[in-house]
Amino acid sequence: MKLLFAIVQNDDHKALTYALIEKNISVTRIASTGGFLRGGNSTLMIGVDADRLDETLQIIQEHSRRRQVVTVPASGIPHNIDSAAMPMSVTVGGATVFVLDVQDTYKY
Repeated sequence: MKLLFAIVQNDDHKALTYALIEKNISVTRIASTGGFLRGGNSTLMIGVDADRLDETLQIIQEHSRRRQVVTVPASGIPHNIDSAAMPMSVTVGGATVFVLDVQDTYKY
């Protein structure tokens, strides 16, 4: 058994959650916040048998897309004073996935 923590953008979590449920893969969503841009994220806890790990990772990859955005550095993010008003291009989206081994699972 594997436990995946997939951190995805809020824009992607609904389609990803529905795709996982459609394949009978259990998922629980936790609202979270990103550190750099402080944007809204969702952390998905996904429990799968080890033999379905590759299938699950493929679904996550298909439904978590990267996108390019242009933004002004947010207040509170350390930056050079000369570049405070300069827009910068930042790639957001995609997914960060942590995979853990699960020793035991109990469902009550």
